[in-house]
Amino acid sequence: MSTAPMLREFLVIIPDKPSVRKTRLALRSLHVQNMAHLVASGQWKMGGALLNSVPDVEDDPTKFDFMGSTFVCRAESRADVFEQVKQDVYVSGGVWDLARIQIHPFLCAFRAP
Repeated sequence: MSTAPMLREFLVIIPDKPSVRKTRLALRSLHVQNMAHLVASGQWKMGGALLNSVPDVEDDPTKFDFMGSTFVCRAESRADVFEQVKQDVYVSGGVWDLARIQIHPFLCAFRAP
């Protein structure tokens, strides 16, 4: 009888490349749509944009000063996380700077609903 692989949580921080704001906004809906299955399956636990400043209007992404993205995901290893990230449209579209990605094992001390 085989056992299920041990999934661990990882905190991922991915900076944007310089001057990609327009591209990020153009790809945003596809990015969200494509990651929906990862969220629904429980592989991606939470995530969102990292900003350089607090936005004046929180529901208008065209006003955000983006610096990158962060998320918490479940995977067997850092390599598996990296493979998941490489499939994202923000990578193929040139938004995320994979050369500067940070993938850290993450032990959650609390989780609010």
